[in-house]
Amino acid sequence: MKTSLISIICALMICTASGSASCAQGQVQNNGAIAPITSQYDRLDHLIEQEMAMQNIPGYAIAVIRDGRVIYSRGYGYADLATRRPVNNQTVFGLASLTKTFTALVLLKLVDAGKIDLDAQLGTYMPRIQEPYKSVTIRQLASMTAGVPASVPHEIAWPAQIATLQKLPLVAQPGASYLYSNFSYRLLGTVIQNVTGRPYLQNVRSAILKPLGMSTTGTTAIFWDSGNVATAYGDNMGNGTIRQVDYKDPAISFSAGMLATTIDDLGRYGVGLLQGNMLSRQGYQTLWRQRPPLANGAPSNWAFGWACTNPAWPAFANKTMVAMNGGTAGVASTMMLFPDQNCGLVALCNLRKPQTYAIAKKAAHLLFGAQDQSG
Repeated sequence: MKTSLISIICALMICTASGSASCAQGQVQNNGAIAPITSQYDRLDHLIEQEMAMQNIPGYAIAVIRDGRVIYSRGYGYADLATRRPVNNQTVFGLASLTKTFTALVLLKLVDAGKIDLDAQLGTYMPRIQEPYKSVTIRQLASMTAGVPASVPHEIAWPAQIATLQKLPLVAQPGASYLYSNFSYRLLGTVIQNVTGRPYLQNVRSAILKPLGMSTTGTTAIFWDSGNVATAYGDNMGNGTIRQVDYKDPAISFSAGMLATTIDDLGRYGVGLLQGNMLSRQGYQTLWRQRPPLANGAPSNWAFGWACTNPAWPAFANKTMVAMNGGTAGVASTMMLFPDQNCGLVALCNLRKPQTYAIAKKAAHLLFGAQDQSG
């Protein structure tokens, strides 16, 4: 790996505050002494603050990973506009569909343990499910190629929703096309529960949160009384006045979108994934690398919670990137990881609109783009 001056400096600036690798308020620590941030992170701060002001974004947080460590993290703006409560590293944001990456990771851990067969039919683990759902495979559900509908007439708490869902026909022949559906991942959450005999969130805690020291990850409902949950906002996707909105009920989102976390914990999650110890070698191939074509031969770049840019975007100097966004009312989350270079970024926001996701993409170009050869 080529190493630039920037990466050497960043490797030396390891944060020690509060026993974590996060850096508070745009500063890094070296042997306990406060030092100015590098010019690259000055530019990152300027980029984020400028975009937030232009797009009227209330709160944002980002963590940057290099050489397998969080070397910079910071909160910007406000977790709550009415009280002017600032975003910090312990502000809890919703994850929405980033939850799917946790679900896929737990699923593949059970595959590694020999408890789930990806090519088995859903009916193997959900005996009461009806056709045509009974015959779709676990792999098809995890790859969004099962043909499961994207919507139902009325969403209710899972698993009561299953009775309504299975009355609807599949919208495509299994394996024929990529069709994003939250219900595919809610079904996988039920599979995980049935196989283990434990609730979904308990599985996430034991398989991921506890090993990685992620003590501030759960749901917005769990952390609501802590006073650390960011207020959710909406502005009609940039076409209206900003207003407070309600978080989606975790009982509805379930294993497709129920989780919430802090930027410190999301950074730990990114580091844990990049270290390569969460799954077997084959498990990581399935998670990030193997993207079999669809039945018609068309490529399918999304599976097991992640989109994989392979071949990589030229803008990132031909680095392979895996990425995922999450979004629902008052929630915008992003992870962009470069496994071969052991680096990436994670970001959280309490307002969803296209411009919010553009901030993370612009930050990734600044930090890991073709002009930066440190990764």
